[in-house]
Amino acid sequence: MHCLLNVAPAMVHSISERTSKHRPETYVPTSNHLPVMTQHYFTLFLILFLSTCVSAQMTPEERPDIRNYDPKTEKVYAVKPWLEGGLGLGGMIVSTTLIDQLRSKDKIDLSELDRDDVPGIDRWAFPASAEQREDAEASSDIFFNTSVLLPLTLFIDKKFRKDWVDITALYIETHALSSLTYAASPMGPLFIDRTRPVAYYEDVDDGLRATGNSRNSFFSGHVSTTAVGTFFFTKVLSDYNPQWSGKQRALAFTLASLPPAFVAVQRVRALKHFPTDTVVGMGVGAFFGIMTPHLHKRWQMKHRTRLSLGGSYHNGTGVGGMTLTF
Repeated sequence: MHCLLNVAPAMVHSISERTSKHRPETYVPTSNHLPVMTQHYFTLFLILFLSTCVSAQMTPEERPDIRNYDPKTEKVYAVKPWLEGGLGLGGMIVSTTLIDQLRSKDKIDLSELDRDDVPGIDRWAFPASAEQREDAEASSDIFFNTSVLLPLTLFIDKKFRKDWVDITALYIETHALSSLTYAASPMGPLFIDRTRPVAYYEDVDDGLRATGNSRNSFFSGHVSTTAVGTFFFTKVLSDYNPQWSGKQRALAFTLASLPPAFVAVQRVRALKHFPTDTVVGMGVGAFFGIMTPHLHKRWQMKHRTRLSLGGSYHNGTGVGGMTLTF
Protein backbone atom coordinates (compact mmCIF):
# COMPACT_ATOMS: atom_id res chain seq x y z
CA MET A 1 0.00 0.00 0.00
CA HIS A 2 2.82 2.35 0.84
CA CYS A 3 4.28 1.94 -2.62
CA LEU A 4 1.09 3.34 -4.10
CA LEU A 5 0.82 6.33 -1.82
CA ASN A 6 4.45 7.24 -2.44
CA VAL A 7 3.49 8.18 -5.98
CA ALA A 8 1.79 11.33 -4.68
CA PRO A 9 4.90 13.35 -3.68
CA ALA A 10 6.55 12.59 -7.00
CA MET A 11 3.45 13.68 -8.84
CA VAL A 12 3.17 16.95 -6.89
CA HIS A 13 6.84 17.72 -7.60
CA SER A 14 6.46 16.86 -11.29
CA ILE A 15 3.32 18.95 -11.67
CA SER A 16 4.90 21.95 -9.97
CA GLU A 17 7.71 21.95 -12.53
CA ARG A 18 5.44 22.35 -15.52
CA THR A 19 5.98 25.50 -17.48
CA SER A 20 3.17 27.66 -18.78
CA LYS A 21 4.83 28.92 -21.94
CA HIS A 22 2.90 28.31 -25.13
CA ARG A 23 4.42 26.25 -27.89
CA PRO A 24 3.02 26.79 -31.35
CA GLU A 25 3.17 23.16 -32.41
CA THR A 26 0.58 20.80 -30.97
CA TYR A 27 1.02 17.05 -30.89
CA VAL A 28 -1.74 15.29 -32.79
CA PRO A 29 -1.85 11.50 -32.34
CA THR A 30 -2.69 9.30 -35.30
CA SER A 31 -4.41 5.98 -35.72
CA ASN A 32 -0.98 4.32 -35.71
CA HIS A 33 -0.93 4.84 -31.95
CA LEU A 34 -3.95 2.61 -31.34
CA PRO A 35 -2.12 -0.74 -31.01
CA VAL A 36 0.44 0.89 -28.74
CA MET A 37 -2.32 2.47 -26.65
CA THR A 38 -3.97 -0.93 -26.22
CA GLN A 39 -0.71 -2.35 -24.90
CA HIS A 40 -0.31 0.58 -22.51
CA TYR A 41 -3.86 0.20 -21.17
CA PHE A 42 -3.19 -3.48 -20.55
CA THR A 43 0.07 -2.58 -18.80
CA LEU A 44 -1.72 -0.03 -16.58
CA PHE A 45 -4.37 -2.60 -15.68
CA LEU A 46 -1.66 -5.15 -14.84
CA ILE A 47 0.25 -2.68 -12.66
CA LEU A 48 -2.87 -1.72 -10.75
CA PHE A 49 -3.84 -5.36 -10.38
CA LEU A 50 -0.50 -6.54 -9.07
CA SER A 51 0.28 -3.51 -6.90
CA THR A 52 -2.83 -3.99 -4.76
CA CYS A 53 -2.67 -7.76 -4.32
CA VAL A 54 -2.37 -8.10 -0.56
CA SER A 55 0.04 -10.75 0.63
CA ALA A 56 -1.59 -13.09 3.13
CA GLN A 57 0.64 -16.13 3.11
CA MET A 58 1.14 -16.40 6.87
CA THR A 59 0.06 -19.67 8.41
CA PRO A 60 -2.61 -19.82 11.14
CA GLU A 61 0.11 -20.54 13.70
CA GLU A 62 1.84 -17.28 12.75
CA ARG A 63 -1.41 -15.31 13.03
CA PRO A 64 -3.04 -16.34 16.30
CA ASP A 65 -4.82 -12.99 16.50
CA ILE A 66 -7.22 -13.94 13.73
CA ARG A 67 -8.16 -17.34 15.17
CA ASN A 68 -8.93 -16.70 18.83
CA TYR A 69 -12.47 -15.40 18.41
CA ASP A 70 -15.80 -16.69 17.17
CA PRO A 71 -17.57 -14.14 14.92
CA LYS A 72 -20.86 -16.02 15.33
CA THR A 73 -21.06 -15.17 19.02
CA GLU A 74 -18.59 -12.33 19.56
CA LYS A 75 -18.18 -8.82 18.24
CA VAL A 76 -15.43 -8.53 15.67
CA TYR A 77 -15.05 -4.74 15.73
CA ALA A 78 -14.97 -2.22 18.54
CA VAL A 79 -17.40 0.37 17.20
CA LYS A 80 -19.49 3.11 18.79
CA PRO A 81 -21.99 3.09 15.92
CA TRP A 82 -24.00 6.20 16.66
CA LEU A 83 -20.95 8.32 17.41
CA GLU A 84 -18.74 7.05 14.58
CA GLY A 85 -21.61 6.73 12.13
CA GLY A 86 -22.72 10.27 12.94
CA LEU A 87 -19.24 11.66 12.55
CA GLY A 88 -18.91 9.73 9.31
CA LEU A 89 -22.10 11.22 7.92
CA GLY A 90 -20.89 14.67 8.94
CA GLY A 91 -17.58 14.05 7.20
CA MET A 92 -19.33 12.95 4.03
CA ILE A 93 -21.51 16.08 4.05
CA VAL A 94 -18.42 18.26 4.44
CA SER A 95 -16.55 16.45 1.67
CA THR A 96 -19.56 16.65 -0.67
CA THR A 97 -19.77 20.40 -0.08
CA LEU A 98 -16.06 20.81 -0.78
CA ILE A 99 -16.26 18.71 -3.93
CA ASP A 100 -19.07 20.92 -5.23
CA GLN A 101 -16.87 23.95 -4.62
CA LEU A 102 -13.96 22.32 -6.43
CA ARG A 103 -16.06 22.25 -9.59
CA SER A 104 -16.16 26.05 -9.46
CA LYS A 105 -12.44 26.67 -9.91
CA ASP A 106 -11.27 29.31 -12.38
CA LYS A 107 -11.62 28.36 -16.01
CA ILE A 108 -8.63 27.06 -17.92
CA ASP A 109 -6.86 29.17 -20.52
CA LEU A 110 -6.79 26.60 -23.31
CA SER A 111 -4.16 28.52 -25.26
CA GLU A 112 -1.60 27.75 -22.55
CA LEU A 113 -2.03 23.97 -22.72
CA ASP A 114 0.76 21.89 -24.19
CA ARG A 115 0.97 18.12 -24.02
CA ASP A 116 4.73 18.32 -23.64
CA ASP A 117 4.14 19.83 -20.20
CA VAL A 118 2.57 16.56 -19.06
CA PRO A 119 5.10 14.30 -17.26
CA GLY A 120 6.41 11.53 -19.48
CA ILE A 121 5.04 8.85 -17.15
CA ASP A 122 1.54 10.00 -18.11
CA ARG A 123 1.98 11.40 -21.61
CA TRP A 124 1.60 8.00 -23.27
CA ALA A 125 -1.98 7.77 -22.00
CA PHE A 126 -3.36 10.31 -24.50
CA PRO A 127 -5.69 8.26 -26.76
CA ALA A 128 -5.60 8.95 -30.49
CA SER A 129 -9.05 10.53 -30.27
CA ALA A 130 -11.81 11.34 -27.80
CA GLU A 131 -14.39 9.13 -29.50
CA GLN A 132 -14.38 6.46 -26.79
CA ARG A 133 -14.75 9.00 -23.98
CA GLU A 134 -18.47 8.68 -23.25
CA ASP A 135 -18.61 4.89 -23.49
CA ALA A 136 -15.64 4.54 -21.16
CA GLU A 137 -17.18 6.93 -18.65
CA ALA A 138 -20.45 4.98 -18.67
CA SER A 139 -18.57 1.71 -18.08
CA SER A 140 -16.67 3.17 -15.14
CA ASP A 141 -19.88 4.47 -13.58
CA ILE A 142 -21.44 0.99 -13.60
CA PHE A 143 -18.58 -0.52 -11.60
CA PHE A 144 -18.37 2.57 -9.41
CA ASN A 145 -22.04 2.40 -8.37
CA THR A 146 -21.96 -1.37 -7.92
CA SER A 147 -18.91 -1.25 -5.65
CA VAL A 148 -20.56 1.31 -3.34
CA LEU A 149 -23.46 -1.10 -2.75
CA LEU A 150 -21.33 -4.25 -2.59
CA PRO A 151 -20.77 -4.31 1.22
CA LEU A 152 -24.54 -4.30 1.79
CA THR A 153 -24.70 -7.82 0.35
CA LEU A 154 -22.87 -9.03 3.45
CA PHE A 155 -26.11 -8.77 5.40
CA ILE A 156 -27.61 -11.66 3.46
CA ASP A 157 -25.67 -13.88 5.88
CA LYS A 158 -26.99 -13.79 9.46
CA LYS A 159 -23.39 -13.90 10.72
CA PHE A 160 -22.97 -10.35 9.44
CA ARG A 161 -26.59 -9.33 9.90
CA LYS A 162 -26.34 -9.52 13.69
CA ASP A 163 -23.71 -6.75 13.54
CA TRP A 164 -25.31 -4.71 10.75
CA VAL A 165 -25.33 -1.49 12.79
CA ASP A 166 -21.61 -1.71 13.58
CA ILE A 167 -20.61 -2.67 10.04
CA THR A 168 -22.77 0.04 8.48
CA ALA A 169 -21.33 2.72 10.78
CA LEU A 170 -17.83 1.46 10.01
CA TYR A 171 -18.51 1.62 6.28
CA ILE A 172 -19.80 5.18 6.50
CA GLU A 173 -16.72 6.15 8.50
CA THR A 174 -14.44 4.54 5.92
CA HIS A 175 -16.03 6.44 3.03
CA ALA A 176 -15.84 9.67 5.02
CA LEU A 177 -12.11 9.26 5.61
CA SER A 178 -11.47 8.51 1.95
CA SER A 179 -13.63 11.35 0.64
CA LEU A 180 -12.14 13.87 3.07
CA THR A 181 -8.66 12.82 1.94
CA TYR A 182 -9.76 13.65 -1.60
CA ALA A 183 -11.64 16.86 -0.85
CA ALA A 184 -9.69 18.43 2.01
CA SER A 185 -6.17 17.00 2.26
CA PRO A 186 -2.99 18.30 0.55
CA MET A 187 -3.11 15.19 -1.62
CA GLY A 188 -6.33 16.22 -3.34
CA PRO A 189 -7.52 18.82 -5.85
CA LEU A 190 -8.16 21.43 -3.17
CA PHE A 191 -4.39 21.95 -3.07
CA ILE A 192 -3.34 20.48 -6.42
CA ASP A 193 -4.49 21.89 -9.76
CA ARG A 194 -3.96 19.34 -12.47
CA THR A 195 -5.65 19.64 -15.84
CA ARG A 196 -7.71 16.67 -16.96
CA PRO A 197 -6.65 14.99 -20.22
CA VAL A 198 -9.92 16.01 -21.92
CA ALA A 199 -8.79 19.66 -21.94
CA TYR A 200 -6.06 18.80 -24.45
CA TYR A 201 -8.47 17.60 -27.16
CA GLU A 202 -9.56 20.23 -29.64
CA ASP A 203 -12.37 18.05 -30.97
CA VAL A 204 -14.12 18.27 -27.58
CA ASP A 205 -16.42 21.18 -26.79
CA ASP A 206 -14.45 24.13 -25.40
CA GLY A 207 -16.99 24.62 -22.64
CA LEU A 208 -16.19 21.19 -21.23
CA ARG A 209 -12.45 21.57 -21.77
CA ALA A 210 -12.15 24.92 -20.03
CA THR A 211 -14.51 24.33 -17.08
CA GLY A 212 -13.09 24.65 -13.58
CA ASN A 213 -13.81 20.98 -12.93
CA SER A 214 -11.19 20.14 -15.56
CA ARG A 215 -8.56 21.27 -13.05
CA ASN A 216 -9.40 18.36 -10.70
CA SER A 217 -7.54 15.49 -12.31
CA PHE A 218 -5.40 14.53 -9.27
CA PHE A 219 -6.36 12.17 -7.82
CA SER A 220 -9.18 9.95 -9.05
CA GLY A 221 -12.15 10.02 -6.69
CA HIS A 222 -14.01 7.40 -8.74
CA VAL A 223 -11.19 4.89 -8.38
CA SER A 224 -10.67 5.56 -4.67
CA THR A 225 -14.39 5.19 -3.93
CA THR A 226 -14.56 1.95 -5.91
CA ALA A 227 -11.55 0.61 -4.00
CA VAL A 228 -13.14 1.53 -0.67
CA GLY A 229 -16.19 -0.58 -1.51
CA THR A 230 -14.38 -3.68 -2.75
CA PHE A 231 -11.57 -3.73 -0.20
CA PHE A 232 -13.89 -2.98 2.73
CA PHE A 233 -16.18 -5.80 1.59
CA THR A 234 -13.24 -8.21 1.35
CA LYS A 235 -11.68 -7.14 4.65
CA VAL A 236 -14.93 -7.64 6.58
CA LEU A 237 -15.55 -10.96 4.82
CA SER A 238 -12.05 -12.06 5.79
CA ASP A 239 -12.38 -10.94 9.42
CA TYR A 240 -15.61 -12.90 9.82
CA ASN A 241 -13.95 -16.03 8.44
CA PRO A 242 -10.89 -16.54 10.67
CA GLN A 243 -10.62 -20.12 9.43
CA TRP A 244 -9.50 -18.94 5.99
CA SER A 245 -6.00 -19.89 4.98
CA GLY A 246 -3.39 -17.41 3.79
CA LYS A 247 -3.95 -18.43 0.18
CA GLN A 248 -7.68 -17.87 0.48
CA ARG A 249 -7.13 -14.38 1.85
CA ALA A 250 -4.62 -13.58 -0.86
CA LEU A 251 -7.09 -14.70 -3.52
CA ALA A 252 -9.90 -12.65 -1.97
CA PHE A 253 -7.87 -9.43 -1.90
CA THR A 254 -6.58 -10.06 -5.40
CA LEU A 255 -10.16 -10.28 -6.64
CA ALA A 256 -10.96 -7.08 -4.71
CA SER A 257 -8.39 -5.21 -6.80
CA LEU A 258 -10.04 -6.06 -10.13
CA PRO A 259 -13.05 -3.66 -10.10
CA PRO A 260 -11.03 -0.54 -9.13
CA ALA A 261 -8.34 -1.50 -11.64
CA PHE A 262 -10.99 -1.72 -14.36
CA VAL A 263 -12.47 1.63 -13.32
CA ALA A 264 -8.96 3.12 -13.39
CA VAL A 265 -8.41 2.06 -16.99
CA GLN A 266 -11.84 3.34 -18.02
CA ARG A 267 -11.29 6.71 -16.36
CA VAL A 268 -8.08 7.10 -18.34
CA ARG A 269 -9.90 6.15 -21.55
CA ALA A 270 -12.67 8.61 -20.64
CA LEU A 271 -10.04 11.39 -20.50
CA LYS A 272 -10.92 12.10 -16.87
CA HIS A 273 -7.55 11.17 -15.41
CA PHE A 274 -3.96 10.31 -16.13
CA PRO A 275 -2.62 6.90 -15.06
CA THR A 276 -0.85 8.20 -11.94
CA ASP A 277 -4.08 9.89 -10.82
CA THR A 278 -5.77 6.49 -10.79
CA VAL A 279 -2.86 4.69 -9.11
CA VAL A 280 -2.92 7.13 -6.18
CA GLY A 281 -6.71 6.95 -6.04
CA MET A 282 -6.61 3.18 -5.86
CA GLY A 283 -3.99 3.30 -3.11
CA VAL A 284 -6.04 5.74 -1.02
CA GLY A 285 -9.24 3.72 -1.35
CA ALA A 286 -7.57 0.37 -0.65
CA PHE A 287 -5.74 1.82 2.36
CA PHE A 288 -8.88 3.08 4.09
CA GLY A 289 -10.96 0.09 2.97
CA ILE A 290 -8.55 -2.25 4.76
CA MET A 291 -7.09 -0.23 7.61
CA THR A 292 -10.29 1.30 9.02
CA PRO A 293 -11.92 -2.04 9.89
CA HIS A 294 -8.54 -3.52 10.79
CA LEU A 295 -7.84 -0.90 13.47
CA HIS A 296 -11.31 -1.40 14.94
CA LYS A 297 -10.71 -5.13 14.96
CA ARG A 298 -7.35 -4.77 16.71
CA TRP A 299 -8.92 -2.56 19.36
CA GLN A 300 -11.68 -5.10 19.95
CA MET A 301 -9.17 -7.93 20.29
CA LYS A 302 -6.98 -6.06 22.75
CA HIS A 303 -9.98 -5.03 24.87
CA ARG A 304 -12.16 -8.12 24.59
CA THR A 305 -14.25 -9.08 27.59
CA ARG A 306 -16.13 -12.35 27.54
CA LEU A 307 -18.35 -13.97 30.16
CA SER A 308 -19.08 -17.69 29.88
CA LEU A 309 -21.61 -19.52 32.06
CA GLY A 310 -21.93 -23.28 32.34
CA GLY A 311 -23.39 -25.96 34.52
CA SER A 312 -24.30 -29.62 34.85
CA TYR A 313 -26.52 -31.90 36.93
CA HIS A 314 -25.70 -35.52 37.80
CA ASN A 315 -27.05 -37.92 40.45
CA GLY A 316 -28.83 -35.20 42.34
CA THR A 317 -25.83 -32.90 42.39
CA GLY A 318 -25.72 -29.64 40.50
CA VAL A 319 -22.54 -27.85 39.47
CA GLY A 320 -22.32 -24.35 38.07
CA GLY A 321 -19.42 -22.28 36.80
CA MET A 322 -18.51 -18.91 35.36
CA THR A 323 -15.53 -17.85 33.32
CA LEU A 324 -14.60 -14.19 32.80
CA THR A 325 -12.02 -13.40 30.12
CA PHE A 326 -10.69 -9.84 29.78
